[in-house]
Amino acid sequence: MSGMTQEQFTDKVKEIVVDSVQPLLKEHSDSLSDIKTTVDDKIKEIIGDIDAMRPHIEMGDDPIDKDEKGGFLAISEFAAHVAKADKSGGRRISPELQKWLAKAASDTSLIEGEDQYGGYLIPPEFRSTLMQAVNEKNEILPLTTGVPMKSTMVKIPYVNGFDESGGLVYGGIQWKWLDELATKTETRPKFGMISLELKKMAGLAYASDEILEDSPMSMENILKNGFRDGLNFQLNKAFIRGTGAGQPLGILNAPCLVTITKETEQAADTILFENIINMYSRIHDTSNAVWLVNPNCLPQLASMSLSVGSGGVPVWLPANSVSGKPHDTLMGKPIIWSKHASTLGDAGDIVFADWSQYLVGQKAGQGADGKYDTSIHLKFDADQTCFRFVFRIDGQPWWPTVFVPPNATADTTSPFVIMEAR
Repeated sequence: MSGMTQEQFTDKVKEIVVDSVQPLLKEHSDSLSDIKTTVDDKIKEIIGDIDAMRPHIEMGDDPIDKDEKGGFLAISEFAAHVAKADKSGGRRISPELQKWLAKAASDTSLIEGEDQYGGYLIPPEFRSTLMQAVNEKNEILPLTTGVPMKSTMVKIPYVNGFDESGGLVYGGIQWKWLDELATKTETRPKFGMISLELKKMAGLAYASDEILEDSPMSMENILKNGFRDGLNFQLNKAFIRGTGAGQPLGILNAPCLVTITKETEQAADTILFENIINMYSRIHDTSNAVWLVNPNCLPQLASMSLSVGSGGVPVWLPANSVSGKPHDTLMGKPIIWSKHASTLGDAGDIVFADWSQYLVGQKAGQGADGKYDTSIHLKFDADQTCFRFVFRIDGQPWWPTVFVPPNATADTTSPFVIMEAR
């Protein structure tokens, strides 16, 4: 009944009801006026029931204003409409896409930083769905400390209390046992700042017109899985190996990184049980720590042994030996197998890390899910549509240096510990 006025709708219902009760006139002696009164009452009742179930839209409202999907059922449907519009050079845009373009153009929060050459902005719900998939798939990001950022830069304070070798705690507060009349020494804590500044990362995905027109559901998987896996690959690489120049600062380049010395005469490309024990002893807090290991280190972990007399016993085999599944933990802490860890024998092939001491700044509020749009300009001559993803993030360790304990100045500790090259 969409498109009918209220009066037309009422007349249509009356027509249906009257047609249904007219045959009863031949079987009953009731007067026509009585029947008409009954019909009118029934019509009011039916219209009231139907009207209560219909969505009410106030004057001036358009359903697209309340639809985070922009009027499309799925991102693949949106992509198909874009492909058809691109094929005509923008001359034949579907009514659905025209409505969404009008909505996007009227909402400044949707077009902030829009490409000067134009494009079709992907509706908000599809963006949120993509980001949700990223968070669910990523093994490191949920372990970090998130910092919502409404501006491009934020400063995070820390107490500069990383050296307790001189009897100072909490950044410079000194405690002493005093005689009754002794003079107290004035001290005050020291503070520092960690700066997070949003870095921009962009990804491009190309789709042929044939895929978008003939198999839009294939594009659904390409966009969702490709975006999720691609962004996670780059984020994890940056969190681990990032240089800090135009990208996050990774833990392998952190100033607070502790590097364990290999054992005397230790063979190249090996991991010994002694290495693991030494790494465990240098982590500042084991509560949230996890192991980050390159998969090619597995044979070395599985063959580790503890020396007993002239022999040794294996230390990392399941209870029923090799017939069981390899352990998912080491020294009681979870193992994350990562291709971004260094190859076996290089520094960083195995990492012991407390990711709660790694700060990740992400855009908050409008634009928190990134900016995603599509355009034909880059690959027009190849009949391809380009989908672009722009994401802003920054990350770095919260600690500016290692921690020096009061009674063991050589054995510093840190949230991030690795083995030196072997």
